[in-house]
Amino acid sequence: MPHTVVVGLGRSGACLHVPVLRRLRARFPELLGSQPIVGFDLRAGMALRDVGVDVLADSLDRLSAYVPPGDTVVHVCTPPATRIAVLTSLAAQGFRRLVVEKPLAGDLGALAAIERLRNGHGLDVIVVTHWLSSALTRRLARLAGTGRHGPLASIAVRQDKPRFARAGDPAHADAFDVEVPHALAVALTLAGPAELIDAGWTDPAAGPLGGAWLSVRHRGGPRTTIHSDLTSPVRRREITLRLRDTTVVGHYPVSADDHHAQLRVGAGPREVFEDEALGAFLLAAYRYFTGAAAAPPGDFAVHAAVVRLLAAARDVAGSPGNEPARAR
Repeated sequence: MPHTVVVGLGRSGACLHVPVLRRLRARFPELLGSQPIVGFDLRAGMALRDVGVDVLADSLDRLSAYVPPGDTVVHVCTPPATRIAVLTSLAAQGFRRLVVEKPLAGDLGALAAIERLRNGHGLDVIVVTHWLSSALTRRLARLAGTGRHGPLASIAVRQDKPRFARAGDPAHADAFDVEVPHALAVALTLAGPAELIDAGWTDPAAGPLGGAWLSVRHRGGPRTTIHSDLTSPVRRREITLRLRDTTVVGHYPVSADDHHAQLRVGAGPREVFEDEALGAFLLAAYRYFTGAAAAPPGDFAVHAAVVRLLAAARDVAGSPGNEPARAR
């Protein structure tokens, strides 16, 4: 049973990963064990009571003094801007099994550095795009893959949620970092490799953290458009698949408050079902790291492709003369 370290105790680490790990430990003690969860945050002044871990380490470079690197899974929940420094330190200490928050890297230079670290140190990197472990995504993949309703023509994703309280959060450079990586990984998994067609910001007044959109064309022909509005008054995570003979509309859970997804195929009845994707993803990751199962869906190449497409989207969105507008 591996030890667990969580590096980065902001919203992702302390509010998502740690509570889910607690629930999984209670349900699967034979897999995740009961060793103290060790945490570390790059920011000073963290209080143990506020972050949910059992032990707060005093230094990133001394984590190996708290746990055996060869028998530990490290959750890297730091912002993309600090990712290289964190991974470099972990690799130097001998940590190899890593669960890394999305996006894998913030730009192409960081991606190249991570690839060098991965190859040079034998890092086993699993990226947290847990929509790929979602029950809804599995159903969509079956519907698109069987051919029963004809070939896939297009994918459209709307990811809307108000995010005003964290508009100045330094964890994300722009809206392409927030919700878009989840949807883009799903699109690449459902429809295959893609190239960017166009991209932009959704609202010029709100700026890069107010929202973003992009459009890609997959090599097989389908087109995907992803629109993320972080100033919306309502929450929505909607995905629409247009097949030759029908249209499929799915809704992912919009928050950790209620883990239920919805699906409607054509004019058929609406299905509602439990879909706790992050728990399913982390359970699959630990089963993989302990040799009990295959890796969770979405290999390293998919996540590297996501980073490359997001980098291209930023270049287009930020280019002179680009008009912030809704996805075309």
